[in-house]
Amino acid sequence: MIVVAKEDVLNGLKKFKRLAKQDLLVSRFTDDPEFWVKQAEGRRTAYSNLMEIVNDHGVDHAYRYAVKKYAGLPFVFADKNQEAEVIGKIQALEMFFTILGVQPPARKEIKNKTKTKDLAANAQR
Repeated sequence: MIVVAKEDVLNGLKKFKRLAKQDLLVSRFTDDPEFWVKQAEGRRTAYSNLMEIVNDHGVDHAYRYAVKKYAGLPFVFADKNQEAEVIGKIQALEMFFTILGVQPPARKEIKNKTKTKDLAANAQR
């Protein structure tokens, strides 16, 4: 159970979303503007999704959603554009865990647990 107040979580997410917007605006001044635009957009989208879930379903539900999303993100990227957006999502989810005062779960462990549960569920059928 997460003990951080809903309003505190929403305030933190709003601040990080504003920072992502600022990064989006200044990305055109970087050496690789396309990469930084995608990365900032990935963060903003993730923050918006988390804010909506916190508003509609509460902090605990948003935490479970974030853990599941975090576990599902790839370790290897097919192309640079996908990499930028996924890196942004990873950063946003990690900042969400920071707001909650918890360590980000180890993605490899989560994936292994999910596979083990899937194998166990299939074996029982």
